[in-house]
Amino acid sequence: MITELAELIDYSENKTRVLVYSTLPEISKLLLEILDFNGKKADFFSAEESRTHDQDFILFQTSDLQEASLFQPNIALITDEISKEDVRELMKNIVAGGVLIFPQFLSDTVGSALHYFRKLPFEKADFKSENGTALLETEIGPIPINTSSENLINQLNGLKLLAQQFGVMEEGFYEPVMGIFG
Repeated sequence: MITELAELIDYSENKTRVLVYSTLPEISKLLLEILDFNGKKADFFSAEESRTHDQDFILFQTSDLQEASLFQPNIALITDEISKEDVRELMKNIVAGGVLIFPQFLSDTVGSALHYFRKLPFEKADFKSENGTALLETEIGPIPINTSSENLINQLNGLKLLAQQFGVMEEGFYEPVMGIFG
């Protein structure tokens, strides 16, 4: 079991390093559920949990800038509560040719990056609440999800882009989301 950041960095040296830079641990938990539903596997590490099965992808969840930067992600999802200053610092440590998924309102900040990586902005999810259930507006129609976490719902479009980096397309994303929340 990996217990220290230095061990994580050594372990992930020859893997695709995927970072969820967020204060919302439910983002990574939902991603792991989506990947599992689609038969995809990833090692996972956070302050609360570690599971390794020698997969090609390693997912690291943190809200600590220093940890996120030392991890040097190939792929990173930044959620909307992360400050512009922290985004600027993290961008210096994304592997050249990597992918950064970020809230649209950070486009100017991300556009100032000095090295090349793919930039994928996302908008907050469009939803409305009815009788304690959120109806998520999607390209395939409204999807009912049973959660009161507006913060999580707002990150779903970013999470969908991140799942695509693992080869999970739209239907493979929304079906488990309905099942997990439904």
